[in-house]
Amino acid sequence: MVCLDTSVIIALIRRDQKAIEKLREAVASRRRVSTTVVSLCELYAGAYGSRDPMRELEKVQGLASLLDVLHFGVNVAKKYGELANSQIMKGKPIGDFDMIIASTSLLNEEPLATRDVEHFSRVPGLEVEVW
Repeated sequence: MVCLDTSVIIALIRRDQKAIEKLREAVASRRRVSTTVVSLCELYAGAYGSRDPMRELEKVQGLASLLDVLHFGVNVAKKYGELANSQIMKGKPIGDFDMIIASTSLLNEEPLATRDVEHFSRVPGLEVEVW
């Protein structure tokens, strides 16, 4: 199991070879590959705001259709509230969207694949993979 952060999905859409190789490894080892609703929100916002929304939407939808989507629910909201008020996160906040992504990954007991290691490595208990 591995949850892809927005930064990794963007790398895949841009055909970054390191990200593609990591995805191939995950699939070959039969790991579940997922993402969060928040990452999809960020991707759709980027696609609609791009110069060619139809083309970018097609890319996002194509990749999103291959991933399991971890949903945002009451337990994620509760975990978010807990993290947001932890001393570690209060001292150096990472932003609401990243905190929700981290909360979702934690509750689903999935490591988070990201390129934003600086932010996510500060989240207590979150296993981070660099893709």
